[in-house]
Amino acid sequence: MPDRQSMSPLGASPPGWIARLDALDALVYRAEQRLAGLLFVAMVLGMALSVTHRVFSRPEGRVSALLLKILQSLGIAAEPAFIHGPVSLGLNLAIGYGLAVTALRTAVATRAWSLGKSSLAGALITALGAGAVALLLQVLPNGIVAGPALALAGMLWIGFLGASLTTYEKKHLALEMADKLWPKALQRPIRGVALVLTALLAALLCALAWWSIGEHYATWAQDPQAGQLLPTEIPKWTLLTILPLSWSVMTLRFAGEGVRILLNLESIPPAEDLA
Repeated sequence: MPDRQSMSPLGASPPGWIARLDALDALVYRAEQRLAGLLFVAMVLGMALSVTHRVFSRPEGRVSALLLKILQSLGIAAEPAFIHGPVSLGLNLAIGYGLAVTALRTAVATRAWSLGKSSLAGALITALGAGAVALLLQVLPNGIVAGPALALAGMLWIGFLGASLTTYEKKHLALEMADKLWPKALQRPIRGVALVLTALLAALLCALAWWSIGEHYATWAQDPQAGQLLPTEIPKWTLLTILPLSWSVMTLRFAGEGVRILLNLESIPPAEDLA
């Protein structure tokens, strides 16, 4: 979180309302950080479960299919059901065990372990992993059908939360024309005007986002199924609320920073830090 050292044109402390707004902005910033982190963890976990279910629920595994082709090319008759059943299970357990032991023997934290200890821990990890996969297939026989759709929605939220976070941290993209085109005496007001203009553009995008939300809501109100994020029953307009919310926050941050610079209410960082 950046430190904001504010000062009035006369060098006195800034008004109390500015400090309160800064505190509120910092509170919103921390909430955005936590929400983005939770969404990222949920998205990764959901996709991991979805992919794991998809891989291990196949009636014919890729490894067992490759083995069957090799046997057939060698002229060895093999029962497909047997290869894709017990043999496939054994191969998956062997591969998982080998990966677990290799990871334990090469990891910094467990590199000093003996081969026996690593082998025992690898067997335990493999057994737990196999049990977890079996439980997943039992509890979710159809998998997480809505996983990909919800992951895309999560990416949308995380992306716009990240944009708002970078605005607070002054790491957003900006055109650095003040130092190149204007005299030094005009650089500060030019930066302030540029931020105010950026705020106006963000406000326009915010208005368009709210209009889009209204259109999606109207569609959902007339036909709920047409306005849902399939295959879920979640209305699309609820998932898109991050657009106007994030643009609203960014508009206020750009406008606030621009006004502070124009009124000389704080000492701004060097131009390279505003890029």
